[in-house]
Amino acid sequence: MKKIIALFIVATLFICGNTTVFAAPQPQAELYSYYSNDMLFKQNDDAVFAGTAASGTKINCTLYNSADTEIASAEAIASSDGTFSVYFTSPSGSFEEYTIILTADGTVFETLTGVVFGELWLAGGQSNMQMSLMGSKTGYEMAVNNERGSDALRFFYIPYMGGNYNGDPTYMPATPLTDYTDTVGWYKGSDVKVFELSAVAYYFAENLIKELNMPVGILNANLGGTSILTWLSRETIENDVQLLADCKSDNRYIPLNKWNEKNVNFSLDMTCTFNKITAPLKNFRLSGMLWYQGESDISWEYGRYSRAFNALQKSYTEYFNYKNGLLPIVFTQLASYSYGDLTVLQNKNIEFSEIQQQKPDSRALTTILDIPLDYTIDTHAIHPLCKEEVGNKMAYAAMGLVYDKYDTYTAATVKSTQINDNSIYVTFRDFGDKLSCDGDKLNAFSICDSDGIYLPAKAEIVSADTIKVYSSAVTEPVSVAYAYSQTNINANLFASENGKKTLAVSPFVTDLSVGTHYWHNEAWASCDYDTFWHCHTNEYSGFYITWKSINSAHSIESSSHDTGNALRVTNTSKEFSVQPNFTYTENGKEKYFMDIDRDWSDYSALSFDIKVNSENAVKFNGLKLIINGALWVMPAVNATNKADCTIEADGKMHTVTLDLNKLLSYGNANLIKYKADKLTDIRSVEFIFTDTGDGNADISIDNISFTADNTDNENNNKMSFFDKIKAFFVSLLEKLADFFNISC
Repeated sequence: MKKIIALFIVATLFICGNTTVFAAPQPQAELYSYYSNDMLFKQNDDAVFAGTAASGTKINCTLYNSADTEIASAEAIASSDGTFSVYFTSPSGSFEEYTIILTADGTVFETLTGVVFGELWLAGGQSNMQMSLMGSKTGYEMAVNNERGSDALRFFYIPYMGGNYNGDPTYMPATPLTDYTDTVGWYKGSDVKVFELSAVAYYFAENLIKELNMPVGILNANLGGTSILTWLSRETIENDVQLLADCKSDNRYIPLNKWNEKNVNFSLDMTCTFNKITAPLKNFRLSGMLWYQGESDISWEYGRYSRAFNALQKSYTEYFNYKNGLLPIVFTQLASYSYGDLTVLQNKNIEFSEIQQQKPDSRALTTILDIPLDYTIDTHAIHPLCKEEVGNKMAYAAMGLVYDKYDTYTAATVKSTQINDNSIYVTFRDFGDKLSCDGDKLNAFSICDSDGIYLPAKAEIVSADTIKVYSSAVTEPVSVAYAYSQTNINANLFASENGKKTLAVSPFVTDLSVGTHYWHNEAWASCDYDTFWHCHTNEYSGFYITWKSINSAHSIESSSHDTGNALRVTNTSKEFSVQPNFTYTENGKEKYFMDIDRDWSDYSALSFDIKVNSENAVKFNGLKLIINGALWVMPAVNATNKADCTIEADGKMHTVTLDLNKLLSYGNANLIKYKADKLTDIRSVEFIFTDTGDGNADISIDNISFTADNTDNENNNKMSFFDKIKAFFVSLLEKLADFFNISC
C-alpha cells in the first residue's frame, strides 16, 4: 500500500501542474546509470544501491513484492564526498517481479520496476566471449525465425569498448570509473537487444534458468582482442612482484603519472578494460564468472598465464565482495587455430588444465576439441560459430561447481601414471562414472621414450578411470601425449555420468620435460579419413581431402586389419600413385597446411602395411620425397640398397619398412645417400606403384608409422671424401634446378 500511495502522490503532483509543487526543491540524489527497470540482483545477498547525493542527505530504499507488500528497506546518509551506498538482503530467487522505491530526505527520486532476484554471472573475456548471439550459428537462426529468449533472462548491456569516454570510445581512463559515461541498461531475453548479448553467455543463462527454475542475469563485460592484463586493476598488478615484472617485460606497465588516455593500447596495456568496463560494476554481487580468453596471450611462456589468472580470481573475489571463498570461475580452453607454431595452442590448453587443478573447488574447465568448428569468412576460424555448445558446456560445469548437481563439473585431467609391460597406464580424476570412447577406438594418442620423440600410439580403456597407452615402436616409454595438435576433431575420450558422456578429457602430456618432437595427429598416416579439418589464420580453414590420387582412384573403407579403416587404391594406368595432401589453394596459389608437421628429421624409418586385393603382384616403386623445393629422394627398403620391392597377391597384409637414414638422391642408389636429418622440409610425399598384371590393380594401405631416430646423427653423417665430391655435384644440381624452377 505504501508503494501505491507514493506512486500516486508523485503522479498527482505532476498532473495537477501546481506551481507551488514545481517550485519545491527537487531531491538532490541520483542512482548510477547501471540501475534500471528489469534488472536482476543476486538472491540471498546484498542488494546494493549507490549513486550521488548532497552530503548529509538521508537515502531510503524500500523493496515491494508484486502484492505491494513491503519486503525490505534500508537507510543511509550520503557521505561528504557526495556519494551514497545503501543495501538490504535480497530475497530468494523466483520469477516474481518486484518494485524498488528510493527517496532522498523523504522525496522519491527513483522507482525501479520489474526487478527480479536470482543468479548473477559476469561474462568476461575477449572476442569469443564477446561474439554476439546474432553472430553464432543458432542465434542467427533464431533471428531469422523471429525467436527470442526468456523473460527470466536479464542482462546488462555495455556499449562496445565501454562506450565513449571524454567523447571517444578509444580513450581509456587512468583510474577506475565509478559509473559509465555512455548509455547502458538492463534488458530481458525477450528484447531484440538480446541478439547483441554474448552468445556463450546467452546459452549459459538459458540452461541455468531451466536447471535452477529461477531468473539468471548476465553482466556482459568483455571485449575482443584484449589481454588478461587489461582486465586487472593497477592495485592487483603493482602488489604482485612477479605479475608486475611480467607486465613490464611486455612493455605493458604504465606508471600512473605517465598514463595518456588517448594513446594507450586498450587491447594490451595494463588495466585499460578493468578501469572502463569492469570497475563500475563493483556494487553487484556475483554468483560466479564465465571466462573465455587467452588468444591474445597465446605466446606467453608456460606458467605466466597461471599467475595472471590467479590474480584475476583473487582480485575479483575481493572487488565484488564475494563471501564464500574464492569467486567461482568457469572457463574454456581455446579452439583449433594456427598461431604460427605447432606447440603454442596445445601448451596453452594444457596450462589451462593445470590452472583448474590449482584451485579445483572454485574453478571448472570445459574443453572445446569435440565440437564443430564452423565459421564465416568475416569472422575467420579463430571465431568458431559453435557458441551454443560452449555455453551449454559452461552451464553444465556451473551446475556441478556452484550448484552441486553433477560430479563431473570439470574436464578430466591426469591424476597419475604407471609404466608397466612397455605400456603407460594413465589414471584420471573427474572422470565421473567411468571413462568412455566416442567411437570404435581411441584416437589422438602418442607416446615417447627418453629421447622425447613422440610416435602415434594405441590406447585402451582398462578400467573406469584408467587407460593403457602403448606402441610397438616404443619399448621403453616415459610419456604420453593426448590431443597434442592444433586440430583435434577426432580426439574422443570422455568422462560420463548417469550413462551419458559429459565433458571431453582435456589434452595432456604426462611428462612435459622430455618433449623434443611431438606427434601432431597427422590424419593422413592413420588412413582413416577421406577429409580432415586443417586450421589457418584466415578464411581458408576447413575440411580438405586427406589423400590425392595420381593415375588412380582411392577411398577410405573399413578394413579387417586391426587398425580400423584403410586406404583403398585402384589404378587407371600402369604406373599409379597416391600422396597425402599437404597443400591447399589460396587465391590461386598453392600453400602448405599450417598444421602439418613436415619435419621428419627425428625419424629413422617409415613403415606401412599393404595388401594386394587383386590377382597379380604389385610393385612398390618407392616413396618419393621432395625436400627443399627441388631435391627429391627415396628411402631404401630396409636392409637393401634399393627403393623398390614387390608385394605378392596373397591377400595378406605385408609390412614395408623404409630406411630414412638411407635416402637415395633422385632414387638412384649410386648417388649420395642422405641421412634423415636432411628431411626438415618435406614438400611432397608420393607412394608410387606399378601394376604387374592386366591393369586391374587393387591395393589397401594402412598403418603408416614412424620409428624414432636414436642414433648420433653427427657421427652418422660423416662422409667420405668421395661422398663429399658427389654431394658437391648434387648440391650444384639442386641449385640449378631451383634457379630454373625445375622439379626434378
